[in-house]
Amino acid sequence: MLARSLIGGLIAAIALTLVPAAAAEPVEDAVSTFTWTRNMHPLGYSARLVPIGSPSIWNSDLAFAGKTAYQGTYEGFRIIDVSESENPVQITNFTDCVQGTTTGNQGDIIVWRNILVRSWNSPAPSGGSLCGGIVTPANQEGVHVFDISNPASPVGLAFVSTPCGSHTATGVPDPANDRLLIYNSSSSGATACRGIDILEVPLDNPAGASYLRFEPSGDTSVGGGLENLVTIDPPSPAAGTYGATGAAFGPAPSATGVSGAVVLAEDGSGNNQGCDAFIGFPAGAIALVDRGTCGFVVKAANAQAAGATAMIVVNNAPGDPITMGGSDPSITIPSVMVSLADGTTIKAGLPATGTVRSNPTATRSCHDTSVILGNVNLAACAGGNGFAVWSLDPARGGSLTDPALIYTRTIPGVSIGHSTAFTWDGEVLVFGHEPGGGGEARCQETSAVVDKSLFFFRAATGDPLGTFVHPRPQTSTENCTWHNFNVVPTNERYVLVSGSYQAGISVIDFTNPANASEIAFADPAPLSDTSLVGGGDWSAYWYDGRIYESDMRRGLIIWNLSDKAVSGAKKLGRLNPQTQETTFPFKG
Repeated sequence: MLARSLIGGLIAAIALTLVPAAAAEPVEDAVSTFTWTRNMHPLGYSARLVPIGSPSIWNSDLAFAGKTAYQGTYEGFRIIDVSESENPVQITNFTDCVQGTTTGNQGDIIVWRNILVRSWNSPAPSGGSLCGGIVTPANQEGVHVFDISNPASPVGLAFVSTPCGSHTATGVPDPANDRLLIYNSSSSGATACRGIDILEVPLDNPAGASYLRFEPSGDTSVGGGLENLVTIDPPSPAAGTYGATGAAFGPAPSATGVSGAVVLAEDGSGNNQGCDAFIGFPAGAIALVDRGTCGFVVKAANAQAAGATAMIVVNNAPGDPITMGGSDPSITIPSVMVSLADGTTIKAGLPATGTVRSNPTATRSCHDTSVILGNVNLAACAGGNGFAVWSLDPARGGSLTDPALIYTRTIPGVSIGHSTAFTWDGEVLVFGHEPGGGGEARCQETSAVVDKSLFFFRAATGDPLGTFVHPRPQTSTENCTWHNFNVVPTNERYVLVSGSYQAGISVIDFTNPANASEIAFADPAPLSDTSLVGGGDWSAYWYDGRIYESDMRRGLIIWNLSDKAVSGAKKLGRLNPQTQETTFPFKG
């Protein structure tokens, strides 16, 4: 049974200018276009409105300490008193991370005691930029450290530069050494950036925050750590194994791969770029084409039409190959890219046979990194076409500052791994991805099933346990993927709370990962019926008995979920959503 609020209207609200709220607004203003299940109850609302057509100064991720919520924004961050769920009150809207038209997006935050750490995700302009009065040097990215002991007046303390930027950051408390560690995820696809940066914030001197080291997310000795491999068989003079990137379209190569003759495709234009129908191509072969002139999906479609079982694209510029962009659900063959140098070598070794397959020890760009401490001590990086898992336990060769890689996993059809979370007993790992980068309508009835899927794995081994497909088809004007989520801290069920952009909030019971089901939702109407407009839930998290929804254009919305699945949930008193500080056994 569904309920719909009839009061107010979002369209009228977002027509207002962006004005920081001094006090809570009627929650009906926020949810006037929502549809929700009867077990969901909107309680409170603190607005930070981002009108359609304004600069992209979104609301982003959330953190919590006591009765205070911290909401990242592309301009800075907000601090909100949530001691009364029906009346959240903004303490400050800190906007001093903007200079000219440059913002330090996306503003993901970590809170620990009186310290707030914020990701700066865009290279600072020439001449540098400021955030909290702290200089971000020209062309650099990283994290800023703030003193929030006076929440009405945050003070910038330090900037720590990271070599490949800072897309997201994860707090890893290390009380034994009186410090907060930061696992920084750059989300950069460059091979040298595939992993996590480890930073240190001394609790007695947070202004002395510093960079410690880089931890790769896989084995760089095989195929340069790239996620796919192209193997050329003897007696070809090009015999050997070459690293390759993948594609945002079509299936990812499997572990066993596709084998056959490797044939340089000639198209109707008399070149090897694959932009026209192939001429004389033998069906069942692997197509080798050059990058350039037309889009990657065009090349893949022509290769598929010619009967190719896979496509290898040779880069047309020196350096690492790139992940190929594009979207075409009709592509059913895997596509990979090799470097210009490797492609030239392979061409010189033709005719030849070979194989295109995934790299089981691949490195991957870490988009988000999750940590569970307590008795489990694992970290998981989601990125690229899957995820990697480390042990932080000295008994398994790891530590907080030197994680030991256990395994990496590739998921067919996934190209932009986004988030992971653990069950509180550490048994199950939840994986979500972001096809289209979060700006596309990937939850439509006609969208590929993999684009709408959450995945469940055995955390210790990476063995698959099940999937869950988003059950509520969205329109072609709504950006939608599984985005930021967390697991409710209860030992009676496995329950996930997720934000999915314009699909809103989903609450999933995955106690049986092979048969997960949605038990609650709150879904807003499209922001536009005529064009694709970015918005919706950046995050939706369970914290101390409430669901907190960070809406990119609306602000913070607080919900109550009345359902026996969460009736025994524990209160934590603090939550950095990618950090689970403790564990407890599952009783079922």
